[in-house]
Amino acid sequence: MNALHAFKHFTFAALVLTGCALTSCKSDGSEPGPDSSDTGTKGQAGAVTGLVTDPQGKPLPRATVYIANTVIKDRGAEVNTGSNGTYKIQLVKDLGQWVAKGYILKQYNDRVYKILLDPENPDSFSEDEKPVRNFQWKLTGHIPDLSLDLYYGGTAELHRDPNAYALEHDKVEFTFKPVGPLIDGSAGKTLKLQTKKRYDDFIRDIPIGRYTVSAIYKPTGEQLLVTDAFDGDLDYKESVTLDFLGTESAVRSNTLGIGYTNRH
Repeated sequence: MNALHAFKHFTFAALVLTGCALTSCKSDGSEPGPDSSDTGTKGQAGAVTGLVTDPQGKPLPRATVYIANTVIKDRGAEVNTGSNGTYKIQLVKDLGQWVAKGYILKQYNDRVYKILLDPENPDSFSEDEKPVRNFQWKLTGHIPDLSLDLYYGGTAELHRDPNAYALEHDKVEFTFKPVGPLIDGSAGKTLKLQTKKRYDDFIRDIPIGRYTVSAIYKPTGEQLLVTDAFDGDLDYKESVTLDFLGTESAVRSNTLGIGYTNRH
């Protein structure tokens, strides 16, 4: 292949990838994916394939998987998993390395949540490797990018009453009692949680669900009053039932707010 021909080939491939980035290249089901007998673990030349499972390890349909190029930093083709949880994405030739990522949109208690999928293998790949990239929906756990303090579970954002100076932040214990099943339909369990750092305003990696929250000050055992910190009324009570924000929040999705005080 001479230099001019190689340049034309790369330009065409780049245009294809750019078009995918602009349109998301989302599959409309017209392109066949892995058949129902495929477990998603068999590689195919020129494509990335895989299987997506739920927290119980069962195939997860209608999860979204997409690819991104490591050189041209635009998002590439995107597909939904089939009824058997498998997917297949064709790769543009001669564009180097790719990474695969995924997420689900889940409706729960009249809200919609966007949840990232956990990659079995986060490494990049090329089209000639017959790459297989499986994913699982996890309720908790650290997201693989170790440069970021991100988790699959939800976050509790803590707001101490400005007049409650005597309360040391990291000595308040919050009890989260699940109300109904968690977001994946499984039964939750009561959690007793504290911040890990004295000046930390967050409790991270809580399985997303609906919880009744209460709090005590551990040095004295005093029952504190709590409220929904994202509700402007700030009506403090001994317990409050809270939902995590969903996709309706641009900056606080998968987050709930807890206000607390010792002023009765």
